[in-house]
Amino acid sequence: MPTIDTQVAQHLLKTVQAAALMGTVSIMSGVRPETAQSMVHLGIDMGRLRSRNTLQDALQLALAVLAERAGTAATAARALTAGEPR
Repeated sequence: MPTIDTQVAQHLLKTVQAAALMGTVSIMSGVRPETAQSMVHLGIDMGRLRSRNTLQDALQLALAVLAERAGTAATAARALTAGEPR
């Protein structure tokens, strides 16, 4: 993002919130220091939006989130099938 204002930030936050309702995790990457400073000066709270400096770091975080969710899903599936009659 080369620049950000309150309107752009509000749109971004609404998009992240809408995506979260569908069970997603949003990750923002590549925010320039000047843009981050502008966000702080504007009082923009990005809430639960995760951010990373580089696309590589963001992809690593995304893979970690997927791995965590896969492990949780597998544990839940085992718990459900353990209670089924054979």
